[in-house]
Amino acid sequence: MHRISIILLLLISIVGTAQVNSFQFQHLSTTHGLSQSSAIAIEQDELGQMWIGTRDGLNVYDGHKITVFKSDGENINSLSSSDILSLEKDQNGQIWIGTYNGLNRYNPKTDTFTRFLKTSDKNSLASNIVQEVYATSDGNMWIGTSKGLSIYNPKNGTYYNEIFASVQQEVVVYSVIELSPKSYLIGTNLGLWAVQKEQIAGDYEVSRFKSYQNDDITDIVPAGKNRYFIGTKSSGVLVYDRLSKELQSFEINEYSKIDDIRKLRLDKDDRLWIGSYNGIYIYNKGQLSHLTNNINDPYSLEKNSVKALYEDASGSIWVGTYYGGANIWNEANSNFQNYVQNGTSKGLNYPVVSSIQSKDNQLFIGTEQGGINVLNLNTKDFTYLTSDNSNLLEDNIKALYLDKNLLYIGTFSNGAELYNVDTKQFLKSPLTSILKDIGIYSILKSGNHFYYGTFGKGVVSQDATGAVTILNREDGLTSDLVRTLIFDNQGALWVGTQNGLNRVDKNNQIINFLFDKDQDAGYDVLHLFEDSKNTIWAGTKSQGLFKKENNQFKKVPLQWADKEITTIHAIIEDGNGMLWMSSNQGILKLNKDNLQILSLNQQKDGLVGNEFSDNAVLRLPQDQLVFGSVSGISSFNTTKIRTDTYAPGVLITNFRTTGDDVLKYNDSKDEVENIAFAKALKIGHNQRNFTIEFTMPSYHNLTSKTYEYRLNGIEKEWNTTVENKATYAIQNAGDYTFEVRGVNGDGIKSEITTLSIQAKPAPWYSWWAFILYALLLSITAYILLSILKSRTRLQEELKFEQIQLQRNRGINEAKLQFFTNISHEFRTPLTLILGPLQQLLSDYKGSNKMYKKLLIIESNAQQLLQLINRLMDFRKLEKNQFELQAAEGNIVKFLKEIYLSFKEHAKLGEYDYDFKTSDDEILVYYDRDKLERVFFNLISNAFKFTPKGGKIKIKISKDDQHIYIKVKDSGIGIENEKQEKVFERFYEVESHKENASIYNQGTGIGLNIVKNIVQLHQGDVTVDSTPDKGSSFLVTLILGKEHLTDQQIITDFKFSDDVSQYTEQLENHHILEEPLNLDFSNDDDRSTVLIVEDNTSLRSFMAQLLKRSYNVIEADNGEDAFKMAVNNNPDIIVSDVVMPKMAGTELCSKIKKDVRTSHIPVVLLTSRSSLIYKLEGLESGADDYLSKPFDINELQLRVKNLLIYKDRLKEKFGSNDLFTPEEITVSSVDDQLMKKAIQIVEDNISNDQFDIPTFCSDLGVSRTMLFIKVKAWTNFTPNEFIQHFRMKRAAQLLELGTLNISEVSYKVGFRNPKYFSKCFQKVYGETPSVYSKKFSV
Repeated sequence: MHRISIILLLLISIVGTAQVNSFQFQHLSTTHGLSQSSAIAIEQDELGQMWIGTRDGLNVYDGHKITVFKSDGENINSLSSSDILSLEKDQNGQIWIGTYNGLNRYNPKTDTFTRFLKTSDKNSLASNIVQEVYATSDGNMWIGTSKGLSIYNPKNGTYYNEIFASVQQEVVVYSVIELSPKSYLIGTNLGLWAVQKEQIAGDYEVSRFKSYQNDDITDIVPAGKNRYFIGTKSSGVLVYDRLSKELQSFEINEYSKIDDIRKLRLDKDDRLWIGSYNGIYIYNKGQLSHLTNNINDPYSLEKNSVKALYEDASGSIWVGTYYGGANIWNEANSNFQNYVQNGTSKGLNYPVVSSIQSKDNQLFIGTEQGGINVLNLNTKDFTYLTSDNSNLLEDNIKALYLDKNLLYIGTFSNGAELYNVDTKQFLKSPLTSILKDIGIYSILKSGNHFYYGTFGKGVVSQDATGAVTILNREDGLTSDLVRTLIFDNQGALWVGTQNGLNRVDKNNQIINFLFDKDQDAGYDVLHLFEDSKNTIWAGTKSQGLFKKENNQFKKVPLQWADKEITTIHAIIEDGNGMLWMSSNQGILKLNKDNLQILSLNQQKDGLVGNEFSDNAVLRLPQDQLVFGSVSGISSFNTTKIRTDTYAPGVLITNFRTTGDDVLKYNDSKDEVENIAFAKALKIGHNQRNFTIEFTMPSYHNLTSKTYEYRLNGIEKEWNTTVENKATYAIQNAGDYTFEVRGVNGDGIKSEITTLSIQAKPAPWYSWWAFILYALLLSITAYILLSILKSRTRLQEELKFEQIQLQRNRGINEAKLQFFTNISHEFRTPLTLILGPLQQLLSDYKGSNKMYKKLLIIESNAQQLLQLINRLMDFRKLEKNQFELQAAEGNIVKFLKEIYLSFKEHAKLGEYDYDFKTSDDEILVYYDRDKLERVFFNLISNAFKFTPKGGKIKIKISKDDQHIYIKVKDSGIGIENEKQEKVFERFYEVESHKENASIYNQGTGIGLNIVKNIVQLHQGDVTVDSTPDKGSSFLVTLILGKEHLTDQQIITDFKFSDDVSQYTEQLENHHILEEPLNLDFSNDDDRSTVLIVEDNTSLRSFMAQLLKRSYNVIEADNGEDAFKMAVNNNPDIIVSDVVMPKMAGTELCSKIKKDVRTSHIPVVLLTSRSSLIYKLEGLESGADDYLSKPFDINELQLRVKNLLIYKDRLKEKFGSNDLFTPEEITVSSVDDQLMKKAIQIVEDNISNDQFDIPTFCSDLGVSRTMLFIKVKAWTNFTPNEFIQHFRMKRAAQLLELGTLNISEVSYKVGFRNPKYFSKCFQKVYGETPSVYSKKFSV
């Protein structure tokens, strides 16, 4: 008995091994969209969709896409946990999901989850770890948990948790099955339990099986005939007989010990599938197969650890594995047996197969680079004959022919070889000398003759005597490049070549086919075959299949899925008379009687590939066909090819439309959320462009599925597509019916799925819309009548308004013309005022106080002239008479000088006044005078509308094409509705009351001029303002000059700092009478001039110009200039305004405010001509200013006049005229200091102790400073200064005649009257007594 068992076990193992390759799996993994690779539980819903529970999410697979559900934290309508343990479908089609944290129920119609959790309430789950969910026939759910069993009644929401209440140990429930409505089996960690439901009380009676109590019962499945298979952890497979109530070991356990069984499944063919930790075992009628992962077999199990087994509606088996996803087996998966290159002895050593022969249980396979591969059909092992391990001359094999035990081998370039398959020895090659270095593509034997189809020498034959015959092109062949040879039933030789087909009769007469003699061109014949009815078939390259009829070859059209098959590599006939052909699209089956293609099998159906090799075909016994391809070998039995007959109904999975309205789906009665259950829907007028997505839940050969669909109401014919969607655009409202059906890979069509679509009319096309149209039409008619009645009246009113408008325009034009004319008339008297006034100023030699009053007169006259000019410019802009005169220049320096002109005003108002630029030099083409008005207006407006202490910022930036100048303030801002009006003429925004000055005197046309000037530059100006926060004006100008016309550009423009325009003055006016002395010489008798200019060339020119008459010292910035003024005490300073480190206005202000330098006159040079510079210069303490480019004569005169005026002031101090402090005003600092000095002297005029130290102390200056200041004012020494005022007072007292000489001397601080008389006589040229007598009566 033991021997019999061992023999039987060996037989089972052998059969099992032989069967392994018939189980080929498709795989579904994370690369296809699974949320995680461990498929723990599998279930199919009533729609046919597959539900796959993983350790991280619940997946729903419809054959096209995978939808994933996961736990969403606080969302109670989501899963309670993403870690899935079990799945079950109940009687209502709802899916129950057991997880590591509770039970969940999914309602597919509402697309929602409901959670069931263990709580403190007794009426809840026994545990949240749900291992098993089972739906019983009474509608209850039996829930196996880690802590017993809960029976849930969905109708009343109650739990029964008392099944294992009396068991002392913790019971883990793994499986449940219903034997009858009153009887159940439960598999647990404590063995198998029977549960009986009491009829009356409704309680449950529980009993434990005595056997296998210490084993885990992991699964229970029906086994037929009142029997049930039971899977265990360590006892293999058990069987339970319901009638005898016996639990016994199943027969398989006698032959194979299977441990750690997880799942069982009995398929429709009564095969028992056993899922274990170590793969799948399949028990079928005494035969056991063991399926495990094979890394060299892509169709094997992905992983060995099996967690789930499920048979779907089509009979496919789903195997869920740990970290291996879902593995799907279908009978049709095993139609084809493939052999590929996999690097082991179970596969080819090279994939491209050229020829195949067989003997007994061996298959000889010629490859194109791997020599000859020998397959043992029993063991499936390969051995290899190559040039490396044998005497084979070449590894590129093109043809094989087996004659008894001799294998004739045709090579690519080394002729033919001979191999004895029994002795496994190579023999002397036939026709060595003739076939040397030639390719052999076909070998054939007829009688005692061997025929070799060569690739270059035609057909070479040899008879038994060794005689050799050669047929080539000279004998009539269409080509010497021979691909295939056959003999027909009449003994004729057919030769297929690369350039046509040839028939050679017994007399070597040759007839050509598929060849054009005139063009010497023919079809490339790849394979020839004679069928059982003696018909010759020819497969060609690119021209398809040809059949011999009536001594001619006719093309056989080969069409499949609207695609033509044009290349036939090999042809063979099966036992039923059907032709099988390999092509570049797969292997097709042809009915040779009606020439219809019955099937086309491709790689998606299980073939090794779609592209096959020439002549590589062989028919083995029992209709087993073998085809060679460029990817390996495919073998199949034509009598056992299974057809997939399963074609489930198509599901509609989505309805996408262009409208925003929410779609509502309806089944036969109620509204549903899931369109898969919908029978009808309504769409709005804006939703008529829509796409319907659908799928056929068939999971075998997914890529071979096609669909047919149509929309009744628009089309009658079916549309065919491989895509799972259809798109429509409906023009008209109405009722439509969408129909769709699926077609599986074997052409089986499903039932038609329908969806009724009601396209609602647009609101303007509905019945109530037409009523509204009629009403509107009536109202419109009434209104039209009213309009017609009033039309005449309106026309008269319009005429009157037009006349009034023209009259107003004429009045406005007359007003403007009047103001223009009167403004023009104002210019003449103003010019006559300014001319003499400027001449008076240039030659003025009177007091400084009067001089400044004259300057104020000039400034106001200039202001009035500027306003007149502005009005004239406005008129020009209005008449488009403004012309642009642009030249390239550094706009940064230009704007910096304008900025500096407001600097002192900003200081006086304590403004945060700032200037920032991204570049120190930005070259722009612009009109200096006009653009100066733009930014003068913008900056003065900023001061005008910003209270003192506010912020005013000027920022310059640029990009590749534009420059941006922003003037931003923190003033009162502009309301949004007024911002568009600020650029309109005569529109004014109310200014801030604190800021009434020349900076904000307005006419309402300033910003209008700004906009027009900027637009004249092809630029733009915008405003961005927030009330109470400030305004920002942005001026955008274009870089370059392409936007300007040639007439708008000044070609010979020179900058104000260009020295050439000054040297030209020298040449034209001959100002200098002698050459300039380039060497600096210092003459104490000459006045000293400090020149401050950052332009080196211009500074040198000015220095050389003035050195003839003055001592000259130079500085290139304000800081150095101030230091030199303090140290060198120059007589006058000539300074530029825009300079680095310190601007000229700031230098001037600093000079005038410093007591050490406040007496020094300052002349400012500026490139700008605006009135503001005169005012700014005066405010900062400047004595005069000069605009650049200046006239060099004017420069010399201005310097000379200021020095003469200074000397004249000193002379006046020395005269005998009465002198008052007001007449010596030089600057505010000197004014105060001088008044204080005179007051001190007057206060101490009778003090005979008053001396120089006391004078210095009271005045608050040093002795040296006192000397400098007094010398600068009067040309006196301090002692002479005191003596001067004492003598003046003495003269006044003597003129009164009320005091004698001695009394007068004491009154003016002399202790010795004689000394007083001497001093007085020295000053007035006569004694005090003589002087006093002139005034006595």
